[in-house]
Amino acid sequence: MNENLLDRVSVEKLDMLVDALGEVIKEMKSTGGTSDACFRDESYWTCFSVRNMIFASLRRHAMKSGSSKL
Repeated sequence: MNENLLDRVSVEKLDMLVDALGEVIKEMKSTGGTSDACFRDESYWTCFSVRNMIFASLRRHAMKSGSSKL
């Protein structure tokens, strides 16, 4: 995924996406049976990785606007 593309998305939409991915990750952990099961699941790691890319984009947005809240 091109990180520059995420930088073009509004902060509000990125926040909503992070929240949604957080809920998906939480649900995967709770229904995975054992805590180790989700860590071997490729979908879990994909959601986790995308969420981390979005966090990085939010940090770049904050740095660009001079805000230090992230």
